[in-house]
Amino acid sequence: MKFRADISFLRAISVLAVLLYHYKISALKGGFIGVDIFFVISGYLMTKIILTGIKNDNFHILDFYKKRVIRIFPALLCTITFFAVVIYILIPTQFISYMKLFSSSSLFFSNIYYYLNSGYFDISSQYNFLLHTWSLSVEWQFYMIYPIILLVFKKMYKTNENKFKLYFFGLIIISFSSMLLHNTSNKPLSFYMFYPRAWEMMFGGLAFLFEKQMKSINKNIKVAVVIFSLVTIVFFLSFVNEKSIAWPSNVTIIPVVLTTLILLFNVDIKLFNNKIVKFIGDISYSLYLWHWPFYVLSLYFAVNGRLRYRLTFIFLSLIFSILTYYFIEKKNYYKQYKMVLGTALVLFIISFSLSQTNSEYILTTDNAKLADAATNYKYSDDAYAQYSLFNKHFSATYSLKDYNLANLKLSDQKNIILLGDSHAAMFSKTLKGLLKNSNYSLIQATADATYPMTNAQGFYKGPKDFFNYFYNIYYPKNYKKISLIVICSNYSGYDKEDLIKNINFTEGYFQKFQTPVIYLGQTDMYSMDYPTHYYLDTNYNIQNKEDNALKYKTHKTNKYLKERLGSKYIDLLGRKILKITQNGTPYMYDSNHLTYAGSEQYKSLIYNSLKCIK
Repeated sequence: MKFRADISFLRAISVLAVLLYHYKISALKGGFIGVDIFFVISGYLMTKIILTGIKNDNFHILDFYKKRVIRIFPALLCTITFFAVVIYILIPTQFISYMKLFSSSSLFFSNIYYYLNSGYFDISSQYNFLLHTWSLSVEWQFYMIYPIILLVFKKMYKTNENKFKLYFFGLIIISFSSMLLHNTSNKPLSFYMFYPRAWEMMFGGLAFLFEKQMKSINKNIKVAVVIFSLVTIVFFLSFVNEKSIAWPSNVTIIPVVLTTLILLFNVDIKLFNNKIVKFIGDISYSLYLWHWPFYVLSLYFAVNGRLRYRLTFIFLSLIFSILTYYFIEKKNYYKQYKMVLGTALVLFIISFSLSQTNSEYILTTDNAKLADAATNYKYSDDAYAQYSLFNKHFSATYSLKDYNLANLKLSDQKNIILLGDSHAAMFSKTLKGLLKNSNYSLIQATADATYPMTNAQGFYKGPKDFFNYFYNIYYPKNYKKISLIVICSNYSGYDKEDLIKNINFTEGYFQKFQTPVIYLGQTDMYSMDYPTHYYLDTNYNIQNKEDNALKYKTHKTNKYLKERLGSKYIDLLGRKILKITQNGTPYMYDSNHLTYAGSEQYKSLIYNSLKCIK
């Protein structure tokens, strides 16, 4: 395929936008849009390869797959294997977790893995070494499925191209509509999955389908449109803020269309022919692979706050990218494609096996316990029993119709309701233990990532619907049978104004029914999972500024709640507990959720506040 300077330029600005956005070097608030530009470029190139081959009767789908394998797999496998060694040596508490990421990335289904495991219980995504591979997985799935779809319309494309274009538009509309639909109820699905993002790549296909019609347009007009498109893209890269706008969304169509126009008009201007920019375009795939894991490494070691260290890690990313480009990407693996696939499969088997292996067989005893807590606790039977997961606790993935409302059935004896988010749920087993020999039953009404109020803020529709049902229907009907409400939430997850509004609601609501209320207090929060925090602090004496900021915020929130709620508020932060128990179990397994060993240490404090059961 003939080299196109505009494509190389777009690759360069895309990868630089993503890199600078991640490293917080520039004011590129919308640098994440670089991924969308990559999607459009990939869609254009794949459509051109497939449809040109179909037109010339020389497209072979297996050959297409082979070329995708040898283009994408080698550099990826090199990068993720390198960091497996780095993590094992430097941050062993993350090794088992990394093996899970490794296995999902090695065969390009990490987007599915992240979707299934994303949510309130996960560590912050910024500490995921291979988070960026979600986009590679989306592209790979596009490469696998797209040629099959186009081959279905092979005869139509060859005999009636206009009709084919209409069907092509139809597929784009279906994909775009699915993205909008999922945005209303399940944003992670529209972000991570293949089919709600396919329309972006298929827009690139439009650039190929209509490029012949563009030949008659005056070159000056083309240049003007291309320059306008570039300027507008730069504006989006600079000013679109992911915190204030859903992404992808209907706004995403703007940079997608602008990128499509640049590819469609195919003009060659001086701006596109800068040698440095061309070189960055050449190494863009490798640079995308290396930059993010190095950035995450800088986060763990708390050096990302200083410009010189960020520049150092960018420099390392560039060096490794250049080496990967010349020694791996430029090598022709066409005759060794079976070896490449075999290597990927072997690495998948090894990484998956290690991710399922007892940590004590891989790490030292102390590190193994920390790693096991950080990686496996949230999926363990202990966690399910502690939180009543997949039973009484309302998961973010549920809709109200999926939830068994019989879980809220009151007993004939006295009832206490545990109300709140996952921070309330983490005390479920402890409270059940306290009430075991009393005349009280515990009713659990907890839901992911949502303060217990009507029309609550939150990402998830199901939990909001659940609390609307609780307050509008369930409680007015049953309040006479309820002796006490125990509320708990991640209070410091809200800003002051919203927190005041939340507390005003619960205080006002239950006062109307004259139901006693107590609040289980704020607990600690960390920038990363506590087991890794403990390891880094113990072994490297790392002091993370973000942890200090979180500590300040939790204590400030705690002070406000104590003053506001008085004796109703159980101050958990003021309680001295063991952060690591005598058998080596940490009191938290992620950045803000207690293990059962952690929640049990507050048992006597909570008991002393439950005056009604004494």
